[in-house]
Amino acid sequence: MRVSTTISLLMAAVLLGGNVPAALAAGGGEDISPAEQRVFTDPHMDGLPPASTLRYDYRRHEAGQPPVADEVILTTQHDAQRGRVTQVDYLHEDRHLVLPEVDQASSNPLILYFLEADVRTMRARLGGQENYFRRRIRLALAESAQLSELAVSYGGKTVQATQVLIQPYVNDELQARFQGMAHKSYLFTLSPQVPGGVYELRTVVEDAAAGAPRVEEVLTLRAQ
Repeated sequence: MRVSTTISLLMAAVLLGGNVPAALAAGGGEDISPAEQRVFTDPHMDGLPPASTLRYDYRRHEAGQPPVADEVILTTQHDAQRGRVTQVDYLHEDRHLVLPEVDQASSNPLILYFLEADVRTMRARLGGQENYFRRRIRLALAESAQLSELAVSYGGKTVQATQVLIQPYVNDELQARFQGMAHKSYLFTLSPQVPGGVYELRTVVEDAAAGAPRVEEVLTLRAQ
């Protein structure tokens, strides 16, 4: 299946639990927050050559469970009719996630994959509807995100980045049902100085008693 649209609209559609035309209708003419701009509409992909391959290392740690190591591979290629076509091979085995390839992507579709995989994991773990988790993430980006500037190390160099932090469920009326996950944090570390614009994506559920993450998932761009 192929989608010919900007990645920002595809992301909006998925996170709103609808389709691309619905996202167009819902978002037309509305201002977006600085966090939404950084995550959904900044041109992360614009500096990439027409044919590129980016690799991201995946790590998952949860108390009482064996650690998981995997990878994500993002590839772009030029098509004479469709322009730049982006595909994401997202994790493997039971963690593998398949979504449409994207034509003429400007924002990095890896963000969409990361959030959609998280939404499905939350539903499987806690029950409820996937659209509920999507809406909470989107609202947090629109209304309560924290942005900060920081320096990160990539390829032996120090580069400047913006980090977007959200906690979609911290004030949720239903947080008693979240089985200790109501304070889950999402961190997007983005930089135009790294290929694809996404340096790291991370979720953390802190274990207050131990002072360390109880559940942590991280995707980090591998230096080329």
